[in-house]
Amino acid sequence: MAKRKTGWPFQEGFLKDGTQEIHLFTDYRWNDGSVSRRWHVDPERFDADLADLRPVSLKS
Repeated sequence: MAKRKTGWPFQEGFLKDGTQEIHLFTDYRWNDGSVSRRWHVDPERFDADLADLRPVSLKS
């Protein structure tokens, strides 16, 4: 039986747009060591290099 692939969010990218913040993406680290990015907006419209990166904590 194959090991199930699971992932945890480890950082998010936000962009300040005047008085509001836009949640651009969430980065996930998987149990096989790979990393993937889930975009919440059209990635062609925003530059990820300008994002404010924030760590994600799964603790309450």
